[in-house]
Amino acid sequence: MSYLIPKDYNKTIQSDNLMQVIGSDLSILADGENTAIEEASSYLVQKYDLSLELTDTPAWDPTVINQANSRVYLNPAAYLPATGYTVGQYTTYNGNVYKCNTNTTGAFVSNSWNLVGVQYQIFYAQYPAPVFVLIKYYQTGFTVYWKGNLYTALKSSVVLDSDDAIQYDSYSDIPPINVFPDDPKRGPSYWGTPTPYTVPAATDILNTTYWTMGDNRCQQFRTYVVDIALYYVHRRIAPRNIPELRVKAYDDAIKGLKMAAKGDITIKLPVLQPTQGARIRYGGNPKLQNRF
Repeated sequence: MSYLIPKDYNKTIQSDNLMQVIGSDLSILADGENTAIEEASSYLVQKYDLSLELTDTPAWDPTVINQANSRVYLNPAAYLPATGYTVGQYTTYNGNVYKCNTNTTGAFVSNSWNLVGVQYQIFYAQYPAPVFVLIKYYQTGFTVYWKGNLYTALKSSVVLDSDDAIQYDSYSDIPPINVFPDDPKRGPSYWGTPTPYTVPAATDILNTTYWTMGDNRCQQFRTYVVDIALYYVHRRIAPRNIPELRVKAYDDAIKGLKMAAKGDITIKLPVLQPTQGARIRYGGNPKLQNRF
């Protein structure tokens, strides 16, 4: 399993050409991907929470329990005329994925199947509630998702007025308006007892209560990783004769990552929240409010 799936390369390089470059050795491609992820992450790790982005993208297995934000792709076994299929089973036929609506066997009959999507179609597990944000205001009764659990606010967020704020030496000393739900000391009094959340095993991929068709990865970051990985697998063949196309794509990817790290461009990745119990760094001193 990995962050990327085979289809991710199709827009950049033909499958036959890719197999030729890596000598049909998928371990070489995996090494290139790992190197690309490590290099791309090094530019962004100080600003973005890449742990939420760089999760595996496995083939969907209905027997597996999934977490919120899990990502899977459809790649069921190819259709076999000699196999007896029952309602609810999935198969791949001519590059498309189908779900059986009538028990069937023999030659493929389209009336017995519902088209689900193309092979390698990605689905992701929805969040059951908004993800907790330390600096967002929450009212009593609001439910959030945080690290595999649901929490309901027992207290509203505490916003200090100017009189209270000036009691602190600097903005960095002012406590956040919220407490992390999993804070071992203060969390229970603010958020109560957590309710674990998962997508149960045997949940159909078309169950829209849990699953959404689409790719929840940052497409810009994914493209950077693909371009960097292809650069490295080509460099394996001829380090001094890498195709100009691959060199340019690599350079553009590194340039984009540097710009994202500096904030020159906006990239759709989750921004790091302060560490558990830490203050938010604003700098400067709370301003006095003059009254007459």
